[in-house]
Amino acid sequence: MNRKKYLIYTSIIALCFLFTGSAYMSQSFRLMDFYTEKQVDMVSSVFNYFFQALGILIFSLGLVKLPKLFGNRKLFILLLVTGSLFMTLSQLANSGLVIEITGYVFNLHIGIYFGFYLTLLSRFIPPGKSGICFGLAYAIASLGTYLFSLVHGGTLLVSKEVTALYLILASITIFLVYWGQDLIAPSGDSPLTRIIQKSDIKELQLNYLIPIIIIAMTIFIIGSGLFYSLPVAESVNWNLIRAFYAVGLILAGFIMDKNRFICEVLVIASLTYPLIMLTLVGGGITGTVALSISYIFRGFISIYYVISFTNIGYERLEYLYLAPVGLFVSRLTETIIAVLFLNVSISNIAQLIFSAALFLPLLALFVIMASKRMVPEPMSDAKRFALYSEKYGLTSREMEVLKCLAEGLSDSEIAERCFISKNTVRFHISNLLKKTSTTSRVEVVQELNKF
Repeated sequence: MNRKKYLIYTSIIALCFLFTGSAYMSQSFRLMDFYTEKQVDMVSSVFNYFFQALGILIFSLGLVKLPKLFGNRKLFILLLVTGSLFMTLSQLANSGLVIEITGYVFNLHIGIYFGFYLTLLSRFIPPGKSGICFGLAYAIASLGTYLFSLVHGGTLLVSKEVTALYLILASITIFLVYWGQDLIAPSGDSPLTRIIQKSDIKELQLNYLIPIIIIAMTIFIIGSGLFYSLPVAESVNWNLIRAFYAVGLILAGFIMDKNRFICEVLVIASLTYPLIMLTLVGGGITGTVALSISYIFRGFISIYYVISFTNIGYERLEYLYLAPVGLFVSRLTETIIAVLFLNVSISNIAQLIFSAALFLPLLALFVIMASKRMVPEPMSDAKRFALYSEKYGLTSREMEVLKCLAEGLSDSEIAERCFISKNTVRFHISNLLKKTSTTSRVEVVQELNKF
């Protein structure tokens, strides 16, 4: 892995999340001057998250339908510029309605940013390094937001002057993106146009991963919500908590890279903390301490639902658009739960019982998924051909000729089946041998069977 590229992509994620996350908090703080606390919660936890999820969805679908456009870093640069414009309008406005509406457009941009830089992570950072890359980048951003909150006695994030700082960070991000790479090369065919099939869902374990993320986020949010309802939550230092979140992100990223199973165990273990957190407050343990520990644990959930999906697209370019799906599911889950809790009164006991009951299906899903991973299914011929073709960049015609060679067909038989001349068959075979670094037809078929 090129160290320079690793540094560039880590910096892009860190800087982009730093200025968007801080601007998100600034908007929430500024809305407090115009709306009630419940109304601000509705804007921040429901509508903003909804628009972020929508932005992620737009990016993933765009990457499938228009891969050369959405995979081009120039589009990302353009969106960084337009998003910065709406962010500036939101920061400088003196009307609650203007702050709210421009904030929605900015959060739509944030969702697209998520999609782009998580796909960058999936495309260029290999499994085994992606966890610490993402964890370190998000940790830098979380710690940066905390440091911003200390400036001018904690008033920087609610001041209009902070807009200049956000624009500087956005400009640096644009510079780094410009010197990076496109997700999809401007020329050449892209396999992203193939939408995922039902058989692929089983292979990629999406039927386990997506429910796991939904249940895990539900347990965590309910547990944290129970704590927020306590009187001690009023004295919480919310900005300091982000610094502890940074610790959890780095630790979880390192463990995810080393051993995914251990990370999964720690995800389950971390979800028990919000449920016992209620018994920890008091007796010398303040609300800030209790919630800070909770956010260290939240780092494991965040790393898991992101890296589980970004790793999918690294070796299989056709699945690259799945990179931000984990974050999309998380944001959508948070949106739905926020709507429920802001509009329906549910007793703490009922929430506690429901949250505890969710552990059984969560454990079952983890166990089933882990057992499937330990005993992989035999690779089908279709999958072997697809992987081999993708690895060596074979054209559709070269792949067709390779299949004929694997069946033991002669040049004449291949020409007849493919409706081409024997000279054209020999031309494709020659290219095939060059691309795969093999010296004969027999050798290329043997290498294919070993794949």
